[in-house]
Amino acid sequence: MSALWVWGFCRIGLAFLLSFASLAGAASAPHSALKPVERRQVNLPTADFSLTDQGGKIFQFKNLRGKVVVVAFAYTTCPDVCPLITAALRQVQSKLTVEERKNIHLLTVTTDPEIDLPKVLTGYAKRYGAGLDNWSFLTGSETALKSVWQNFGVGVKRQGRGLVDHTPLTAIVDRHGMLRVAFIGSSPDVPAILNDIRSLLAER
Repeated sequence: MSALWVWGFCRIGLAFLLSFASLAGAASAPHSALKPVERRQVNLPTADFSLTDQGGKIFQFKNLRGKVVVVAFAYTTCPDVCPLITAALRQVQSKLTVEERKNIHLLTVTTDPEIDLPKVLTGYAKRYGAGLDNWSFLTGSETALKSVWQNFGVGVKRQGRGLVDHTPLTAIVDRHGMLRVAFIGSSPDVPAILNDIRSLLAER
């Protein structure tokens, strides 16, 4: 996924200045070509969005203001990268205290709305033992999702039914809706994520 990797990486570094041409014109590496994880500190605003959660309810990103939010991008039939990202977030969730869970929210945004309907996301969440009190799995129309992908600099390219090439981004958004930390890679470091979210929790 080298082309999409660069697409997402440059969005974070150049703050919204990339065009779709780089995504559409570049050849993609095989989806299984995993890359080392890179951690980048950034300071970029995120836009509000409205999607549908695993229970079929409308989810509005703005309702999480005041909380630290970890946002990951994945799809349920992914054979390699997404399971690693989702497993890492499950570890993060399991290490949060009861009080921290009230102030930290995890989001998994699908990159394959064709397959990932709410009931499919519910099954995916159960498969990983995700606690839905502070973890939402989101889907929606392709138009709505494209806006979110663009906002976070995630390139998405369908390779076939149930197989999608996408930027492996795990982002951390602070209490004020600013994107502060970006992990780009297949298996983000759990202690590093915990350290970052706890540092942002301490900010006011």
